[in-house]
Amino acid sequence: ISAQKITDSASGMRVFRKSILERIYPLPDGLNLTPVMSIRALHEQLKMIEVPIPYSERVGRSKLNAVGDGLTFAQSIVWTALHYNPVRPLGLVGIVALGLAVLIGLGLVLARLQGVTSVGPLGAFFLFAAQVLGVAGVSILALGISFNYFVALFHKEPVRQGLFGRAVLTKKLERHLGWIGLGSLALGFVVAMASLVLGLQGWPVSRLWIYYLASASLSLVGLQLMLAWVQMQVLDALKARDNLIADDMQGNGQSEIRVKTEVRAEAKV
Repeated sequence: ISAQKITDSASGMRVFRKSILERIYPLPDGLNLTPVMSIRALHEQLKMIEVPIPYSERVGRSKLNAVGDGLTFAQSIVWTALHYNPVRPLGLVGIVALGLAVLIGLGLVLARLQGVTSVGPLGAFFLFAAQVLGVAGVSILALGISFNYFVALFHKEPVRQGLFGRAVLTKKLERHLGWIGLGSLALGFVVAMASLVLGLQGWPVSRLWIYYLASASLSLVGLQLMLAWVQMQVLDALKARDNLIADDMQGNGQSEIRVKTEVRAEAKV
């Protein structure tokens, strides 16, 4: 989940310098302390060295609960990763949802090419699932990208990893995200209007519903991408504002001297 690999994230036998505590704090006070420490260290890009040691199964009954503590560990790891690189866990979920939606869509196209013009209860369910998965996938992926902007703005530095171990979007693609959303929205509108015209000309609803379904999906995806683009532009503006303020504050002393000199000159005049 951090685009890096360690063998045992929950090992309690570890040595670290006191100087890194500020970078890995705060830490929980439960058994999930060690995985949270590991995931924070990985995202903080601290150097970690694993040294193999002889280890055998503990004698007696373990205090760990495989289900309860396992879920706590997993939740702690994902939640900590969201603090550093939200697009990684959210983006992976979004991509999986989009992939499933594409597979269902390809199955629909294949069935249509084979002459299938109607669907049964199972087919209707899969079509509904494809629409939900497609819209949800784009929404979750866009949410992860937007959250990365929030994290970068809060930490005042770019997110180090992104979705695939580096920044998820380049500036060039990022600028066109709004146009992609607008194009998807426009295509959805065109499909809807074409379906309406065909319906008024006598096409039965049994032939048109699939086009309305595609129109709704395209429109919702387009709106989500456009909203994500607007949000990114606002966050970019806030970041630029903070940078301008920081630059002005660095020259604050000289500005005060210049202003005081001008005021004294005006007073003498």
